[in-house]
Amino acid sequence: VLGGENAYLDPQAVRRETTLISSVVQRFHDVPFLAWDLINEPSFSKHLWQMRPNGDAFERAAWNRWLDARYPDRALLADAWNMPFIGPGATLPVPEEAEFQLRGMYTGPNSLRLYDFFEFAQDTFAGWVKNLRASIRATGSQQLITIGQDEGGFDDRLSPAFFGPYVDFTTNHSWWQNDALLWDSLVAKQPGIPMMIQETGLQREMTLDQIARRTPENDAALLERKEALSFVEGSGAIQWLWNANDYMTSGNEVPIGALRADATEKPEATVLRDMAHFAGEIHESLRNPEPADVAIVTSQAAQFSAIREMQIAAQRNAVRAAAYVAKMPVSVIAANQVGKMGTPKLAILPSAQALADSTWDALLAYVKLGGNLLITGPVERDAHWHRVNRAAAVGLDGATVEPLTIHNAEMKVKDETISLSFGFDAQTWLDTFQFKDGQQLKELAAGNGHIFWAPYPVELAEGEAAAAKLYSAVFSEIGLSAPFELKSAPAPGVLIYPTVLRDSVLYVMVSERDQDYDLELVDNTSKGELKLRLPAEHAAMALIRKSDGSITAKYGF
Repeated sequence: VLGGENAYLDPQAVRRETTLISSVVQRFHDVPFLAWDLINEPSFSKHLWQMRPNGDAFERAAWNRWLDARYPDRALLADAWNMPFIGPGATLPVPEEAEFQLRGMYTGPNSLRLYDFFEFAQDTFAGWVKNLRASIRATGSQQLITIGQDEGGFDDRLSPAFFGPYVDFTTNHSWWQNDALLWDSLVAKQPGIPMMIQETGLQREMTLDQIARRTPENDAALLERKEALSFVEGSGAIQWLWNANDYMTSGNEVPIGALRADATEKPEATVLRDMAHFAGEIHESLRNPEPADVAIVTSQAAQFSAIREMQIAAQRNAVRAAAYVAKMPVSVIAANQVGKMGTPKLAILPSAQALADSTWDALLAYVKLGGNLLITGPVERDAHWHRVNRAAAVGLDGATVEPLTIHNAEMKVKDETISLSFGFDAQTWLDTFQFKDGQQLKELAAGNGHIFWAPYPVELAEGEAAAAKLYSAVFSEIGLSAPFELKSAPAPGVLIYPTVLRDSVLYVMVSERDQDYDLELVDNTSKGELKLRLPAEHAAMALIRKSDGSITAKYGF
């Protein structure tokens, strides 16, 4: 719209963007309760909602400057990319489309440049955000600044793990990933920065004969789950939009809103009204949240590769196994943010396969200071998927890396046998360990802490039961117990997630099952009791006062 070949790198485009933003902010810089969202759901190029190069001269020049700074020795770059010698001053092209494909190496090009291109894109966009933030602050505005990113930003697009330092809060737009809504909230939260589910709602899903799949009541129940889960590591949610969307030309977006075109209310309106009432009751208590005892660490080396979807699956399965099944609250930490992870009682590196050296070093530093680290499967490849010897370096001698070529496996952990099933993709792309002594879970001392190492990429086995059993065994080994005592029988598909606050404990309870569930628990912090019927497909929340265990606010029961 503002001209130029590249919105982030063309000086003409950037100058016009800066002029526009500065002039608008200058006029409204004292308006209260106003936030600046610099760009909605950004992509890095003209290829909307996918990480691909733009292909223009500005990008190519910036790419080469970035490579020169990262790899002043071009021989090291050639080695990283498995290429012939790259002469000094050679202009290197951006990756081609074939390199982004899962089987690109079968047609000639490898995908080893992808990690560097993703990092270049993230750094470039973060620099753009930093500059626009400076322009806003130069007007005297102290209003909040953010980037409205959707779920793709936590997959293979522009991520707050990189631009987070230059915004005042991070966001997610939870639209499509309805089976990973907890992951949605956790992965958007960056250390030390507030997070909001900034835009959410229900887009239309249709059957093949063009009939709406969900009823209005289904929609309301799903919206309720989305809104409730936005309080996990977050500051709530905003539905987009509350009234109606009658002038949209997109068929799946026309029905969005709590009102119909004739201004009558959908069931979603009741959810929003009741949520607003609950938020008003609890807002003074939403202070000083304690970090979760368990942190799940992502691998950007795996995520910025041709098999990125498998790393996302590993993260989601890890979150579900720990929080839903093992009943343990967790956080999610991006690889480049591990230095800000703090001191959780356990860090989990789920089925990473490859890992940047800097991330590995940060994890070892955490362990040596007294932390516990659980690793599933080998991480014997660096960010460019070259072989390294990390297991041997921490004392895991005789561990042999082999391709995973079996469907079924068993792990014996203490007195329990954990069964695993691996599908076609896992058998096609993943490695596993063989330990020479036949043990299935190794424990290694490192400084003041311990490393627990499982031979298989457990989170990429089918289902979450295997990962949950492994996690529970390690929790027990390090003396970590759930923050509540569940009196009722566990129910698959029910999430119970407490957050310990300054003077209260906030419980978020979500049902993803087809039957109502009679839930009864005792909170270990306050000794307060919760007893309620959680309706199928719905959510409930409760705020328990620490001092006496009383319920001071509740939603859904």
